[in-house]
Amino acid sequence: LQTATWERTYKPEWKDMTIVEWAELPSEDENFMVRKLSGKRFSEPVNEMDLILAKEFLRQRVVVGLMGEMTESFRRFNIAMNVDVQEERNRRCVEEYFGVKDADSGVKNSNKHPKVVEGSPEWRALAKKNHLDIILYSYAERLFEEQKQIIDSYTAQDSENKQQESVEERNEPQPIVEVIHRNL
Repeated sequence: LQTATWERTYKPEWKDMTIVEWAELPSEDENFMVRKLSGKRFSEPVNEMDLILAKEFLRQRVVVGLMGEMTESFRRFNIAMNVDVQEERNRRCVEEYFGVKDADSGVKNSNKHPKVVEGSPEWRALAKKNHLDIILYSYAERLFEEQKQIIDSYTAQDSENKQQESVEERNEPQPIVEVIHRNL
């Protein structure tokens, strides 16, 4: 949020703030993902029951993607949403939002951020306020692995359906009118 002037939540006073300073500010967006997925308002505290609800929401309703597994995540999203990445329009969209950034043109919604190393003062400050989100993220990583078989079964089923359609086209039944006419 230091450079994201286009964001509604941008605040100029955060521009030179360190992560530790920012994490120590009073805030209602602690455990943001657990709060959102469990349906809590910003003013309401979240607890372990909300974490359970958030995990169940992920398990039942979300195709999980991970930034560190962007290619695999996109493959899964495209399968789940039936997006053909061979179509020019879809390929341009992916390149525009997630392509390689160069000096002449930027990639939308992308900024460099310092890495926060687990155990560092920055990590501890963020973890203190977001301990339920950390547990939820760990669960999402596990779901990502578990969902691979499910997503791959979609492509296997799609291949079987296409093969069946091909066989049916070759053995196309005669129209019912022709069958009746021949039998008269």
